[in-house]
Amino acid sequence: MKAKLFHIVKRSSELTVVTLVSFTLVGLLAFVALPAIAQAAPASGGKCARDDVQCVINIGNQLITARLNALNTLSSRVTQQQQAGHITADAASALQADIATNQNGLKSLQSKLDAETSAQAARQDVKNIFWQFRIYAVVLPRDYQQLHFDIEKKLASKMEAAKASIEKAIAAAPASKQAQLQSLYNDFKAQLATAEAQFDTVQSTLPTLTPENYNQDRTAYASNLAKVRSAEKTAHTALHQAASDLHQIAQLLKS
Repeated sequence: MKAKLFHIVKRSSELTVVTLVSFTLVGLLAFVALPAIAQAAPASGGKCARDDVQCVINIGNQLITARLNALNTLSSRVTQQQQAGHITADAASALQADIATNQNGLKSLQSKLDAETSAQAARQDVKNIFWQFRIYAVVLPRDYQQLHFDIEKKLASKMEAAKASIEKAIAAAPASKQAQLQSLYNDFKAQLATAEAQFDTVQSTLPTLTPENYNQDRTAYASNLAKVRSAEKTAHTALHQAASDLHQIAQLLKS
């Protein structure tokens, strides 16, 4: 009877690890599947005669519509990741708020543009589409990067929470497997620590990626963007290896 009970408890621990591996790999696949965002804005569609107000307005509307569509796509991605459980509700809300701020700002500018009666004023509005918002240069790359980061944090949190269950499963494993399991678990913890060490860099640097900073100091902006991308790449690689360690642990526990 005791032997049967031990088998049930041991099997439950194994399933906990297997479930975590499944969650981790699905989350990482979601991270990989997120689209790369082009830095360049789409073509405006041509030039206008000096005093052709309507032509300038039409081009401006094309530019704004393209940006609104891109923001809508981002919003859908955020919703998908939240519904899949890959990011928290708070993380999703913060991203959706930023998206809405930019959408509302563009719509307000569009209303102003549509009411212009001089080509000069209309051209200034079109210039502000770029200068004030920097949707393609700043907002989309930054917010997709934030989405990646939010997925990484959720994965790391899930892994941290599973440590106790993993340790119990390893402790209940046959003595012949203990050394290999412990080695994998030690690497899992090291990889997780490596990923988490990058989070502070990302967390502190992402807020510097603003249209204002892009306009005022392009070199510093590019440096900060590169810093964020490097930190997230390191974190992603470490989390992927941690997931591999968990998968191997699960396989050993099941064998």
